[in-house]
Amino acid sequence: MRLALCRTARIFGGLATLCILIVACSPRFDWRTIKNDAQGYSVMFPSKPQLIERSITYQNTSLKQTLEFAKVDDDVFAVMTTQIPATITTQVKPIEQMLQSTLLQQVPTTQFNLVKDAVSQIGLSGQTKQVTQDYYLDLPENKKVMRVRWLIRPASNDSVNLYQISVIRTGLSSQLEPLLNQENITTFFDEFRPN
Repeated sequence: MRLALCRTARIFGGLATLCILIVACSPRFDWRTIKNDAQGYSVMFPSKPQLIERSITYQNTSLKQTLEFAKVDDDVFAVMTTQIPATITTQVKPIEQMLQSTLLQQVPTTQFNLVKDAVSQIGLSGQTKQVTQDYYLDLPENKKVMRVRWLIRPASNDSVNLYQISVIRTGLSSQLEPLLNQENITTFFDEFRPN
């Protein structure tokens, strides 16, 4: 009887240890490459992404906007694509400024502070590079910080795609640099590739 009880305790203890090890070894980030042909890019997301679509209006023209995002804990990794039709491609910069102004209305600052110049790979194998800039924002009302980058790329039918790549994390402005320069965030930005 005692031997059977010891054996049962050992098996139960072994199973409990195995469960703890499995939970401890589960990766927080489950990276996957997502190719979004409709929006003209591929990107590595740290978990399974979700997709939301909406329309916005710019000078009586409807613009399709798509937000593809993934969450890991409280971190949000996102790519927003605004499709600008061929009839108003000359208005790309004003549309970009409108989107930036909309974002700035949500934070207690009036401008984006350039943090660093960056380079984005263009195409699946990164044959070409496009110079861009990364900006950091403090979102104090939500106790969050944000890193954001914009890219403009030609699309089909002489239209243009305006991409906003961003990561929002929990943190304070005093932690901007260390929070927004971690390897997982750099991977997300580096692996965004418009076609």
